[in-house]
Amino acid sequence: MRTIVRHTVVFHLTGLLLIGVNPNHAAGQTTDTERAAAREIMAEIDDLQARLNPTGMAAQLSGRSDAERDAVVARTAGLWNAEMQDLSDFIGQNPEVAWEEFLAVDTLTAVLRNAGWTVDVGVADLETAFVATWAAPAGADGLTLGFIGEYDALRDSDGPFHGDQHNAQTPIVLASAFAIAEYMERAGVPGQLKIYGTPAEEVGPPAKVIMHDAGIFDDADLLVRSHGVTETSRSRAGFGSCCLNINEVKYTFLGRPSHQMASWFGRNALEAAVHFYTLVDGLRSTFRPEASIQGVIPEGGEAPNVVPQRAVVDYYIRYPDPIYLEHVTKMMDNAARGAALATGTTVEIDRYGEYRDGISLGTLQELAYAYAGALDAPRMNPEPTRPSGYEETGVVTEDIPGIGISVFSSRGANHTRGMLDDTFNEIGHTGFRISAEVMSSIVYDFMTRPELRDAVAEEQATLSGLLGEYHEALRAAYSAEIGVPIGQR
Repeated sequence: MRTIVRHTVVFHLTGLLLIGVNPNHAAGQTTDTERAAAREIMAEIDDLQARLNPTGMAAQLSGRSDAERDAVVARTAGLWNAEMQDLSDFIGQNPEVAWEEFLAVDTLTAVLRNAGWTVDVGVADLETAFVATWAAPAGADGLTLGFIGEYDALRDSDGPFHGDQHNAQTPIVLASAFAIAEYMERAGVPGQLKIYGTPAEEVGPPAKVIMHDAGIFDDADLLVRSHGVTETSRSRAGFGSCCLNINEVKYTFLGRPSHQMASWFGRNALEAAVHFYTLVDGLRSTFRPEASIQGVIPEGGEAPNVVPQRAVVDYYIRYPDPIYLEHVTKMMDNAARGAALATGTTVEIDRYGEYRDGISLGTLQELAYAYAGALDAPRMNPEPTRPSGYEETGVVTEDIPGIGISVFSSRGANHTRGMLDDTFNEIGHTGFRISAEVMSSIVYDFMTRPELRDAVAEEQATLSGLLGEYHEALRAAYSAEIGVPIGQR
């Protein structure tokens, strides 16, 4: 029987001392404003971590002898090697962009139905979203353990491709969930497992927010997922998002067409869009340096000899915290209105997606990292990273504890053809298998170890309660800078 504990991973609490005593924790926050404004809240989080001692608990859980857990992990690896690796490759070789993942959903749900799971497709009025449910023979009155899978591909001028390794996410989940289900049946454990198929991770509006608002995740006691990454890591406890807070905003300029030989009869929407794009570049020096703003002009007219009557600028506006992000977005909205006024056009502003701070739990992050080390995961980063939640949508993490597992699976950066290449070779396959094994280890421990559940519940409740205070502290810190327009002081 394979034993997963090849060596015990032990961490120390030196990275969890109070701000002002230990600068390493401060490094977990991106900006000076965050570090200063939220000092007291960060100290409360540090106190919580010192009390819960997640590193010590992780070392104890991952280092103990447990034949049942080892059997579950071994079965997870066997399922990955025998079936799910090929399923991952199949989805990777047949990429489908957001909201069009029909082959992936048909294939994944067929596998689930063949395994005896009940599947509901089209949940939350999303055609390519699904929920698959397995109820234990001992009864469903127990924990509801949730697994999140994605399957959408990246958009590219050369066609869709899985350069973010979403093809592997649901097969990883299947390997873990099937092994856990077999254990629950064998051991007579009541409860149910749910697999949430979540489409369109790469575009807005965020599907997980739509599903959350529709109550799809409401009965889950725990949510787990994984994602392809370039190093094995864990994040600090606290608040943040993997890709910063984001506003997805589409600016549609509307003018009036005319032949270019008499262009004065028209109102050029493309010129308005270009002016706006230039204004945004001019604004960059007035924003704090951590702001990240990227945009494209996907629509700019139909023919060179016709004054464009419609043009669209699509921006992803990012900042480490959501408070200053709103300031950046407001300034850009005003720039769009100014460009429209200057060109005699109008502008429609559609904020079609928002991604917000999530909650990152040290109890689960340290446990995942400890198991990754025990399973010899490559490229382990010894320094905890900025808190990132487990979902880029944030709102889900406020209500339900969970974790996103990060195990090295590519030498190429995310969203590149290099990551696509590693998806199909030993690097990706090994990382995916270890991700599944770590996932099964965490779910098994959460199911069988009440002390872990209690620690997770306390941490989740405390951090959920502090999140609003954190944002209020930031709002107060920014008030002098962005609260009152110049000239009105």
